[in-house]
Amino acid sequence: GEAIEYLAHKKGIALPQPNTVKLSRPSPNFFDLSEKICGFYERQLKQISANQSVKKYIEKRGWTKETIKSFRLGYAPKGNALLSFLKTPQEKKTALELGLLNRSTSGEIYDNFRHRLIFPIVSLRKQVVGFGARALDDSPPKYINSKESQIFHKGQIFYGLNESVRYLQEKSYALIVEGYTDFLSLWQEGFKNLTATLGTALTKYHARLLKRYVDSVVLVFDGDEAGLKASERSLPLLLNEGLAVKFLALPKGQDPDDFIRFGGKKAFQDGLKSAKDLFFFTLQKKHKELKEKGRENIHLIQEMAPFLAMVKNKTLRSIYKQRLLDIFGTDSLLMEKALNENLKKSYNVEEVSKKTSLIPDSVSVFSLSEALESERLILVLCLESDEFLSQFMELNIISLLRTQGMIKIFNKIEERYRQAPGDFDKFIHLVINEVSDSHLTFKASYPILKEADLISQKKIFQDCVSFLKKRQKHSEASKLLAEMKMDHTEDIHHLEKVFQLTKQRLKQGD
Repeated sequence: GEAIEYLAHKKGIALPQPNTVKLSRPSPNFFDLSEKICGFYERQLKQISANQSVKKYIEKRGWTKETIKSFRLGYAPKGNALLSFLKTPQEKKTALELGLLNRSTSGEIYDNFRHRLIFPIVSLRKQVVGFGARALDDSPPKYINSKESQIFHKGQIFYGLNESVRYLQEKSYALIVEGYTDFLSLWQEGFKNLTATLGTALTKYHARLLKRYVDSVVLVFDGDEAGLKASERSLPLLLNEGLAVKFLALPKGQDPDDFIRFGGKKAFQDGLKSAKDLFFFTLQKKHKELKEKGRENIHLIQEMAPFLAMVKNKTLRSIYKQRLLDIFGTDSLLMEKALNENLKKSYNVEEVSKKTSLIPDSVSVFSLSEALESERLILVLCLESDEFLSQFMELNIISLLRTQGMIKIFNKIEERYRQAPGDFDKFIHLVINEVSDSHLTFKASYPILKEADLISQKKIFQDCVSFLKKRQKHSEASKLLAEMKMDHTEDIHHLEKVFQLTKQRLKQGD
């Protein structure tokens, strides 16, 4: 149906409308304006001098003019260049809806992307539907995307698939990376059966889309704990669509872009030849972890049964099942009965995926929804900017939190942050599996944050901290009163002392 509509639109043919309720479709204005803005960003990149930071960044990456042209890279200048370029109120209104312009709390409209390298995101219909933007200075965050809109859903689209789809069909397998730079560097070296997520976790929609073109995938994620977790989380989603899954284990601390630039094409080719079956790897890893905890046999069955239940290919499922049972040796017949019982259960693929995340289910969305609004706002801001997270840790704000789920999340965040000091993007990758989904949900529910500039965000952060401090003072005062509650026989002067102390503590919190 989509192909017919695309061809009809291209040739100017009006399709007959069925006598049913007409579904809501994106306005052509969205696509037309996105194309116009893409052209604007492209021209800005062509016009700037070679010594500017964006050109130096491209030169450092080693991207050729052909690559830049093929993927229509652009540049968003400093200031409000796009706002000045858009002339009509309707264009500005549409750009606001697409997230390319923002409105501050005071009502002022400004460019969302400033001094950033622009990566247009193009659909399989060759229509520009969104943009990714990489900061060229210290402005956080390093990467941002245009917001979700009628034409852009980042959990349902891949970067570069519009160009690579024919190569996927030729090879019958796909290489999956996590971002724009990884994609472009591998593409330029000739690895064209390739596509990339938009800095987010793989979704069931991504898996379904891949199944249209390939039978298997190789995940090429960063060579750190976050990359491994992202691979594991993707496994049930891909298996559920009938895809065989391998992953390329990169050296620790390297992403695919680093590996291909420093190791070269041959090293990457050799790595692909030794890519590991992700189910087998996950099985070995979980077996080792459970063994170290003194929890084997039935616990391993319970851990791996949900993954095995996702495997659609009967032959592959039989192979995986036998490999799992081989671990138990003489107990394999007994464990097979337990496994078969577990396989009878109904598993939700997305729930299975979430169980591999870095943060346990017990501190996920449910716990966050019970948190104070001030705590939730602080969480969103800390995941938005290194500046806020650094303040959170320096001021020991975790001591002010009262929601147990939120305390657990921030304990985990602090732990991950110390694993990647000074590298906020790496830290975000370490927590993205669970917290970022909630973070995005919360951000969408807070217009005050969506529209706020950095100065306004700082004020919101300070207000939230002040509220939590004041709340703690009141709580301590109440506790003090309860602890020092006296019988009627006690000295009235002692009671007066308690009230004076309480009044003093409350005053300190103002």
